[in-house]
Amino acid sequence: MNRQFIVLLLVVVFANQTVAFAQPGGKTGSTYLSARDTSVILDIREKLVQLALQNPGFEIADRKITVAEFQLKKAKGDWLAAINANINLNEITINPSANNQLFFPLWNVGVSVPLNYFSQNRYLNKIAKENVYIANAEKNEKYRMIRTKILTRYEDYLMYKEMLELQNRATQDAYLTYRQKESDFKDDTITFEEYNKAFAIYKEQQDKRLKSQRDFNVSKLDIEEMIGISMDELLQQYQK
Repeated sequence: MNRQFIVLLLVVVFANQTVAFAQPGGKTGSTYLSARDTSVILDIREKLVQLALQNPGFEIADRKITVAEFQLKKAKGDWLAAINANINLNEITINPSANNQLFFPLWNVGVSVPLNYFSQNRYLNKIAKENVYIANAEKNEKYRMIRTKILTRYEDYLMYKEMLELQNRATQDAYLTYRQKESDFKDDTITFEEYNKAFAIYKEQQDKRLKSQRDFNVSKLDIEEMIGISMDELLQQYQK
C-alpha cells in the first residue's frame, strides 16, 4: 500500500511540473500571439486614442465643462446681488451742531429681498447644474466617437497593410510567370497568345498592387490626421 501511494505521489508531482513547464507563469500556452506581441498591439491602440484625444473638438467639449461649472458657481453666488441694503441717517447724525434737538433713532438699516427671489434662484441653480451634466455628457460622447473613429481607422490600416502584402506576392508571382513566358516565347516554345495572356495577367496584378498601395497610404493619412504625427514615427517607438 505504501509503495502504491509513493508511486501515485510521484506521478502527481511529475504531472504538475510538466504543466508548469508547458505554461510558464500560469498563462495559457497559446501560440497565436505571444504576450509581448499582444501588449504591443494594446499599447499602440491606447496610444492612438490618447493622441487622437488632443483633437480640438475634444478640447472644446472639455472647456465647455469648465464654463458650465463657472456658471453654476455664479448662480450660487447671485443671491448677494438680489439683496438691497439701505441706511437712513438723521441730520443730527451727519451734522451734530446743526440742531440741538436729538432724533431717535439716529440711524436705521433696511434690507429688501424680491419676493420671487428664492424660487427664481432655485431654478437658476438647477439650470446651471443641468448645463454641467450636459457638458459632461457631450464630452463623454465626443470621447466615444473619437475612440471608435481612431480604432476603426487603425483596423482599416491593418487590413490594407495585409492586403498590400498579399497583393505584392501575387504581383511577384505574376511577374515571374510573365518573364518565364517571355523567355519561352523567345525560344519559340509557346504561342504569342500564351505570352500575351501572361503579360495581361501581370499587368492586372500590377494595377491591383498600385491600388492596394494607394489604399494603404490613405489609411495612414487618415490616422495621421487624427493623431498629429507620422504613423511611421509612432510605430518606431514600439519597434525599439
